[in-house]
Amino acid sequence: MTTYYDAHLHFFYDCSLSELHQKIGFLEKVGFAGINILVISEYPSKVETCLKMIPGAYHSHVTRKTLENQKDPFEVINLPHRLKITPFLDARFISERIKEKIKRYKQKGFKGIKLLYVPEEDKEFRIGGMEKAFGRTCKQSEQITSLIIEQASSLNMPILMHADLRRYGDFVEEMVRSFSKIHFNIPHFGYSRKAISRLLERYPNCYTDMSSLTSFMMKDPAAYKSFIEQYQNRILFGSDALIGQPERIGTALQFMKRFLGDEDKEIFKKVASKNYIKYMSA
Repeated sequence: MTTYYDAHLHFFYDCSLSELHQKIGFLEKVGFAGINILVISEYPSKVETCLKMIPGAYHSHVTRKTLENQKDPFEVINLPHRLKITPFLDARFISERIKEKIKRYKQKGFKGIKLLYVPEEDKEFRIGGMEKAFGRTCKQSEQITSLIIEQASSLNMPILMHADLRRYGDFVEEMVRSFSKIHFNIPHFGYSRKAISRLLERYPNCYTDMSSLTSFMMKDPAAYKSFIEQYQNRILFGSDALIGQPERIGTALQFMKRFLGDEDKEIFKKVASKNYIKYMSA
């Protein structure tokens, strides 16, 4: 029996711990053996500033309560369950004392790093970006992001790096090439199958996930099936859902299973399970 892994899950919830425990139980029943949760442990005091660095589709879920709930995941991680929950530190708001902070979070039990690399406004996904949120130049954002990745690499922490390769492909490639000993997941196919193909072909430490691409896959199934078949050893399952919405995770998994079809059962196993294990093994 294939067990499943979700490499891209946001740690936002507004329910009680007991309710969340039940939601995790739902994932176990569906067949999940592990999930990577993306945790924003540090964030600005003003929710308005936080929202400038969060896609508009998630704004209704970002409140002081949900921010506080997801600040420290270990109470949830330590609940009794079979599911392995692996915390990734979402470092989008970290810009000072980087080495010290990343090392401290690693010691606390964080296993990887999540980066939302949006140095300028992204109108398509309604993200204000680092320039609006922090008053940074694009060069300054590059420098801070490089320092975070450098420290993550020194601590052997894999990276999930949200970035639009159509705009920032050169910088992302520089990071993947320069820090070759750690694995990178550039999610959403980097918003460009052509651009992510270039990275997947050149760098064995580069992976991608298919999160939030359902509508695109439905519009052009032949092209996406061909892409998944070609890069079947480097594509991960990721739901991009919230941990408080386990049904969305199950729905995303079932869509992928139907999309690939009975003729691609081995590819489904790779995407849903085998590739995740390789991604997390470096």
